[in-house]
Amino acid sequence: MWIEKHGDSWRIREEVAGKKKTIKSGLPNKTVATSVMNGLKVDKARGNYINPQLGKVTLNQFADTFWPGYEISLKPSARRSEGSRLRTHILPQLGRYQLDQIDAIVVQDFVRTLVQGIPDPAEGPVRKPLAEKTVRNVHGVLHKILSAAVTAKMIGANPASGTAMPPREHVEMMFLTQPEIGRLLAACTGKYEYWRPLVMLLVTTGLRYSEALALRVGRVDVFGRSLQVLQTAYEAGGGEYIYTTPKTKFSRRPVALTPELALELAPALAGKGRNDLLFTMPDGRPVTRNFRQRIWLRIREDAGLDGLRLHDLRHTVAALLISKGVPLTAVQRMLGHSSIKVTSDLYGHLMPEVNDSIVATISAALAVGVDVGGTWGVPTVLNSAQG
Repeated sequence: MWIEKHGDSWRIREEVAGKKKTIKSGLPNKTVATSVMNGLKVDKARGNYINPQLGKVTLNQFADTFWPGYEISLKPSARRSEGSRLRTHILPQLGRYQLDQIDAIVVQDFVRTLVQGIPDPAEGPVRKPLAEKTVRNVHGVLHKILSAAVTAKMIGANPASGTAMPPREHVEMMFLTQPEIGRLLAACTGKYEYWRPLVMLLVTTGLRYSEALALRVGRVDVFGRSLQVLQTAYEAGGGEYIYTTPKTKFSRRPVALTPELALELAPALAGKGRNDLLFTMPDGRPVTRNFRQRIWLRIREDAGLDGLRLHDLRHTVAALLISKGVPLTAVQRMLGHSSIKVTSDLYGHLMPEVNDSIVATISAALAVGVDVGGTWGVPTVLNSAQG
């Protein structure tokens, strides 16, 4: 690294890959240029050096370099979804920007366009507003890319950190009562009889829909009344289906079957090989979006349960277990949550009886004369005479 005169000012130069590159220019005199260069050398020695020239790379160019290596760390489903967010939202709006041009204001304005959409062609290609969760997912991908640029010493800090995000949308859970469960299963008759085993499995085991679609015949034991969750399934579009391991190790789990469900599943196993899918379309193809987007809506309508989502069947199983006093740790294991905190955050509000039992226990202790100390919460220390 060296300084040299350049017209009426000074600049700092460096040899990179055998070529001379200008690191910084427009410095007023030799003294200032020397001081700046010395500071850059110190940063370089400490590992904090950011080459300003690297920040001139556009986000499009950096993504071309970064993304192929990054996506091999993703599962096929995540590779598809994150890649779509990059290609559909991030690069069309920010790809032309140089890395050093993307600051907190640019990122915040980007998020604004995701939330509000772009209704006026004069402001760019027309875009519909995105849901809150989608906005957060897109921003998350952008944050990862810019973090990689920070790691590569191309920019000094991640401008996507601290971005103000839209408030989280609260989706109300639906919990079916026992009569409503009966109505739902009763709706799976006639032309919908074929789908009764799938619906019964979801409303009695709490499996995720994607886990149910990935079940193989060899992982279901109707005599032992259990099944093994080892995969999840996603429809990637164009007739392509992706089967991958669950998101966390806790999702790989055994699940018990009720006697009623075991009897319901037995005919669905008949005539199939161990590696065949348990649930398919009537023509043998993997279950398509047609079930979720059309058939399911008709089943729930016939049951008088408008608005019921497939995922609400999972919530229903959790609510039924909790209502019967099943510990949250057991509910966690059955649902395959990654931690008890996830289970508690989702369903802890369904356990008001816990507070009642705490109060009752303390009241009972007081009633039999238990010494809780002169000050509430401070136990009395017994001396040797007291035993």
